[in-house]
Amino acid sequence: MILNKLHINQSKCYYIHFKPKTKNNSENIRDFKLFINSQEIKKVAETKFLGVFIDQDLNWDKHILECKRKLNYAIATLSRIKKCIPEGLHPSLYHTLFESHLAYCISVWGGISDAKISELFIIQKKCIRVLFGDYNAYVNKFKTCCRTRPIHDQILGEEFYRKEHTKPLFKKYKILTVKNLYTYHCFMDIFKIIKFQSPISIHSLFKFSKRATSSALITPSPSRHFVYQSAILWNTIDE
Repeated sequence: MILNKLHINQSKCYYIHFKPKTKNNSENIRDFKLFINSQEIKKVAETKFLGVFIDQDLNWDKHILECKRKLNYAIATLSRIKKCIPEGLHPSLYHTLFESHLAYCISVWGGISDAKISELFIIQKKCIRVLFGDYNAYVNKFKTCCRTRPIHDQILGEEFYRKEHTKPLFKKYKILTVKNLYTYHCFMDIFKIIKFQSPISIHSLFKFSKRATSSALITPSPSRHFVYQSAILWNTIDE
């Protein structure tokens, strides 16, 4: 850094202590202090790095919460401006204002549990209905007073409140669900890592099979981390 004439802004420096959940060494780390040029670096439980919130447990709860906030704000924006934009540009609006937040660094944090992914998928389906759904059919449900409906339609049951199915809309506009986005980006990232052997720090984490006719990877211990998930996806190519 000295040769490149770079320096560290110590007022913006923090450090996080990552530790296995099975080991309780909080007492040993409590007295640990980190200094740079005699200035103490503050310890934090979570911080933002290049747009991604990283926490000490690597459960990505803070990042998901922030992502949901951005996605809901994008839905509100799309709902207000969609009538002013030609329908042919709606897919571009979706990719620009919504999917850009959902897919950002998804190969890093996308290996979260299905329960957390489903929360994002519900928000994604809401955006699809708002932007591409049948708006007139939705509004017509509430235009007529219940008393003026036919007698058999006055009781509003499950059918009335049932939401529009989004699967045909995903297929029509060729939009990937959040799970498929994670799979796609993992495939792209591991392909680049293997082809260009860069970054070398991540490339060294993968172990290749010694079979001459196979390009499969030796899968590490099962986890939700990128190395394991991407290795599993990569090995499906040979199947």
